Amino acid sequence: NGEEKRNCKESQGVSEYKVWKTQKLSSAKDKEPEQDQDIPDDSWRSADCWKQSVESNKSSILPFTETSGPNHWLSRNSDAIDFFNLLFPAALIELITKETNSHAKTCQFLDASYPDWVPVTAHEVKRFIGLVILMGIQNLPDPSHYWSWNHYDNSCTFYRAMSFKRFKQIATNIRMGSFATSEYCGTGNPGDSLHIFRPMLDIMSEAMWNTYQPNCCLTIDRALLPSLEEESSHLKGNPKMQPQVWLLCDSKSGYCHRFFIQVGQKAGQEVGVTVVPELVKGLEGKHHQLYLASSLTSIPLMQKLLDQNIYASSSFPPPNPILPQELWDEGQLEKPGDFLQRQCGPLLATRWRDTKEMGCLSTNAAPGEADTVWRRSQTKVGGLDPIDRPMAFRLLQENMRGVDICKQLLACNPLGGIPQDRHWRSLFWFLVNLSIVNAFIMLRESRKENPPAWVQDGLFTQVNFRKRLGNQLVKCSQKYLETMEIASNRSTRTETLGDPIKERHRMAKISSISKRCKNCNTKSVRHESVYGCIICKANLCKQPSCFWEFHGLSFKVNSGTETEKEPRM
Repeated sequence: NGEEKRNCKESQGVSEYKVWKTQKLSSAKDKEPEQDQDIPDDSWRSADCWKQSVESNKSSILPFTETSGPNHWLSRNSDAIDFFNLLFPAALIELITKETNSHAKTCQFLDASYPDWVPVTAHEVKRFIGLVILMGIQNLPDPSHYWSWNHYDNSCTFYRAMSFKRFKQIATNIRMGSFATSEYCGTGNPGDSLHIFRPMLDIMSEAMWNTYQPNCCLTIDRALLPSLEEESSHLKGNPKMQPQVWLLCDSKSGYCHRFFIQVGQKAGQEVGVTVVPELVKGLEGKHHQLYLASSLTSIPLMQKLLDQNIYASSSFPPPNPILPQELWDEGQLEKPGDFLQRQCGPLLATRWRDTKEMGCLSTNAAPGEADTVWRRSQTKVGGLDPIDRPMAFRLLQENMRGVDICKQLLACNPLGGIPQDRHWRSLFWFLVNLSIVNAFIMLRESRKENPPAWVQDGLFTQVNFRKRLGNQLVKCSQKYLETMEIASNRSTRTETLGDPIKERHRMAKISSISKRCKNCNTKSVRHESVYGCIICKANLCKQPSCFWEFHGLSFKVNSGTETEKEPRM
């Protein structure tokens, strides 16, 4: 009897739960906006499901209310190198240092390569990256020209950083992972084709995501890796097997929040289903608006994003199989400004004629609500004609350029002096360049109210940022090296006191005509002088500060009130 009573109570409890659940879902269905309702499976494939939108069927677009923008602890006077260290942290420099030395040691053991290899240090890796950045600003036909006074004005920076032979050694051996390192090879997922990159990807991804909180509008599109060198592309890599890099970027600034590297693709699987869910992790439930490349768009994907409270939009040329063919055949858009819209649940399909007809699928726009844009007149020479533009296309055109902005910044000043004869090298340097671009955007967004002194007229340019960053990476690590050398050679200093005074670096008149100051030139400031260092043969401003800064030392002041008239080292 006790057993029967217990079973009866359990049955009654289940029945009551089912009734409550049904009432709860029914109540939620009445209260929730229409976009939260699922579209019946495959019903969108039928043109009958796409109805003319009416006022009562408009979906409510919930507002984005999250905190967004730069998220860091840097002070208001932080410089280029500080923002680079946020996006390319010390842990990543240490990883590259460790794996580069490991690779060179393995090569020495296997085939006696690089017998004169000296282990690289973290500061030397920074100097190397700084030189690579500077080489990308001014392209020379041969890397050795950067160490030549006749070919490059700033060659003193390269001479003081490292020799050309050492630069080539590091460029050949630099690694972010190793097949010979059992810690990262074959663990977790033996089929992971990116296992060499995995430690680097983990460090970079965390830094990029935590440093800038996403805004409302984001863009997803593909970025092209630099092509392999012509002489080796057909021998050392199949271009069809090149990794595909997809970026999630801020629609306004171009900051890259996250990337996804796609190697190969399963047959019959849509690209969007593979790429987009990986990029939107952490965006769920915040009402972001996502603008997708046309190759990623599908109705099931948009419904899945909407279930996560992420709105989406994408455009595509007609006719496109995303929508039923009947929607493309229905009506003709004869003149610019004409548009047709159909709705299937929360999905809005829009056909609009601008200079040519385009299609748009969105969940973030209300039907209608056209604004006016101006286009070149077809009847009046030099005139403009107003045309209507539906809200779906207005939002799309205003917010779709995020990845394009990022790609433009990547392409303006590519890194120089490095071999790119393998897909992994091309990907590695792409990621380094991406960190530089993100650091530039972070500095521009963080210091737009109080720009650094080297920013002229408040105009942030990537060229000046890269000059500043490259020189800072070289000089900061160089000062560390010089400090260590001074400490190690302090015991032998008494022996060098007898050296002839003529061997010292000192200021004197070295040219009959004034030339640009080598130190001010690194700061993008134009000063000319006939004076300079007689040993370095570099023109410098007459005041001692340029002499000391050029040689990597702090500005020295006498015990009195005046500085030295003739600086010496």
